[in-house]
Amino acid sequence: MLRKKKTITRILVIQTAKIGDLICSTPVFREVKQKYSNAHLAIITNPVTRELLENNPYVDEIITIRPVDYKGLSGKIRLSNLIRKGQYDIAICLNPNVPFALALFWGLVPVRLSIMPNFSGLTFKLASVFFTYMEKHASGQLITETYVKMLNAVGIKSNDISKEAYKSKSADIKTRQILGEINKPLIGIAVSSGNKLKELGIEKITELINMLLDRMEVYIVLIGSGQDRETADAVVNTVLKKDRITNTTGKLTLSELPALVERLSLFIGVDTGITYMADALSIPIVHIAGPIDTSEQRSTGENVIVIQNKLSCVPCTYVFKAAYFCKQGDRDCIQSITVDDLFNASKFLLLSGK
Repeated sequence: MLRKKKTITRILVIQTAKIGDLICSTPVFREVKQKYSNAHLAIITNPVTRELLENNPYVDEIITIRPVDYKGLSGKIRLSNLIRKGQYDIAICLNPNVPFALALFWGLVPVRLSIMPNFSGLTFKLASVFFTYMEKHASGQLITETYVKMLNAVGIKSNDISKEAYKSKSADIKTRQILGEINKPLIGIAVSSGNKLKELGIEKITELINMLLDRMEVYIVLIGSGQDRETADAVVNTVLKKDRITNTTGKLTLSELPALVERLSLFIGVDTGITYMADALSIPIVHIAGPIDTSEQRSTGENVIVIQNKLSCVPCTYVFKAAYFCKQGDRDCIQSITVDDLFNASKFLLLSGK
């Protein structure tokens, strides 16, 4: 529990995971700042996700580090020195690992919170003694629920797990320039995933788009990073009605992307960062869950359809035990999802939203 101190002035949160994980961590930033409104809240994060925090009103300071920065004993010492200079009263570690356990202890942070994963090795279990409080993540519980339960240890009582995504000031202007004036429903489709195990694939995306454009009066927006440009181009080249599809891959930064996503009438995507951004912005979603354990992480909005076939090998990937290749060799958790399944779910959400 929180040690007695008259004033909490500096708080550190560590979340260095990917886009979706960072967005699922935003309730922590909000609830911490609402409880300790006068405290300085610093976030240690990955350089890739920095932009997602730059417009977050609850964040006072962003510190970026890469895994290589705390590799080896010298790296851990540098990290602990960085933390010590911050003179934090409380540290909340959302990445339970040995380097952060040691660095926070060596960094002399008096109150050090983290999570005891449902999957963890002996080394971390031994290192967990360097935290002053551990919240056990139970299988079958949303990771965001575990996050907010952990905050009870520092006097924060909340059940609000709603996520947030903030855009830059110029994002709306840039989005209008890209999209122009569209007065029909706009469907966003993520063309890729950081984890290739989860990807829908060019052929299935193209078939779905052709069906949507043929049977409904909608427009399609392809969404992704610059690295997805080649995949998106391949989709556009095979789509029949090209006049109703816009390829935005690589055209918007992470701080601009929320302005595009909030324009959507519907988002279709696998379990990837943009799916959780759409969820944070309350956009209707067809969430293709694939191999994930949906009891731990999923879209939680009111207008969400999670599609996942019941297979003996599903789930095989978890928050603290990710899979990156298919042991079966067929990716049946993705391949068994039919285009008809996706179309019918999309149609239902679009019609129910009218």
